[in-house]
Amino acid sequence: MRPHLTKRLHNGRAGNYSLMLATAVIALLGFGALSIDTAYMRLSQAQAQDVADAASQAALIVLRQTGDQARATDAAEQIIGQNRVAGEAPELLDITYGNWDDTIADPVFTIDPVVPNAVSVTVGRVDDHAIPVLLARIWHVDDFGVRANAISATRSFQIVFVMDITGSWGESKYLDAREAVLTALDMVSSSASGVDEVGMTIFTNRYAWEYTPFTQIAVPANAAAVEADWAKLNIASKGGTDNDHDDGRPCHLKSLAKRNIFTDPDGGCYPDMPREYTDEPGTDHSTGIGLARQMFEDSSTGAVYRAMIVVTDGRPNGLGASSGTIRADQGYVEDRWTEYVGPVPRTGGEIRTETIAATQAMWDDLRVHTWAVTLVVDDWMLDAMVHGDGYKVVVSDSSQLAAVVSEIISEMPLAIVQ
Repeated sequence: MRPHLTKRLHNGRAGNYSLMLATAVIALLGFGALSIDTAYMRLSQAQAQDVADAASQAALIVLRQTGDQARATDAAEQIIGQNRVAGEAPELLDITYGNWDDTIADPVFTIDPVVPNAVSVTVGRVDDHAIPVLLARIWHVDDFGVRANAISATRSFQIVFVMDITGSWGESKYLDAREAVLTALDMVSSSASGVDEVGMTIFTNRYAWEYTPFTQIAVPANAAAVEADWAKLNIASKGGTDNDHDDGRPCHLKSLAKRNIFTDPDGGCYPDMPREYTDEPGTDHSTGIGLARQMFEDSSTGAVYRAMIVVTDGRPNGLGASSGTIRADQGYVEDRWTEYVGPVPRTGGEIRTETIAATQAMWDDLRVHTWAVTLVVDDWMLDAMVHGDGYKVVVSDSSQLAAVVSEIISEMPLAIVQ
């Protein structure tokens, strides 16, 4: 081949290679830019989801504590404003209050602003607030939008309060205990779903009563009825008179010889409460807890979270063999509530053993979380009673009971369900 022709061929090949290399470099840069911005989009989407999760939880916590949807929305907006998606705060695109039923196989969010137990929050950066791309303008893309949704809901629940109504409280302190459970009732009813239930047992010595059977409190009439009943709570009735049993003062007992007479006035000092005779001293926590266990076992609800809150002012006291003799002689049968009767005689040690065994069985068999709240007096049994999320609290003043019980209710776990 002639030399000058060979040179022209080499020059042509070099030109082709340069063009191919330039094209390849442009393509590589384009795909590199796309890869970087794709990762940036995924990061931004993840950040948006984190903000939505946090905002929905914050709104639900405030909703449970206050029942105020406006304050719950403010809480969500505050969380959103404190977080960043791709360097800037996202926007609250939507917040909706509704119902989530986790007892069915495929639960869905249903709008229900009347009695909500769930909050749906959508956040994002879209439209004028969209996120500028980093390198992908080579593909004629200037920005991208992200949005994320989260639904936070209270687990469907059953809560039973086990209330000590022994006379050692005194009326004034017990009124604070009553205020505590009324405050808790208001909290749970404000964000209850259709299957959520509350109940209560009350106990003195060897006796306990199902003061409130498990009741669905999302129904306003049901919640109002339970509130009306709990507003009558007091210590067990004595044979005497009390012109105003909401004044915190002790009742005026009859003379010693007549302290077991409950007919004048009818029902004694606190006619809305069961009677306590003079041969019935002592405190047996296992009766109230044993009755609560029966309530859980007999329930057919599909609730996934079960809780028991025991409120007491003392440690177990032994029960003499004669306990209940006077009521039997008088033929008194308490028929207003389902009654649970424990054995006598019984020592303090036996009461502790039975109480601890009952709460352990409730945890093992039914996953009942147990809290113990006690006024001033402590006992090692209370530590052994708690299970699951529960814990023991000792308060030094009865006025602290409402705050303690409210905190327990507010700490019951939430679940991000979608």
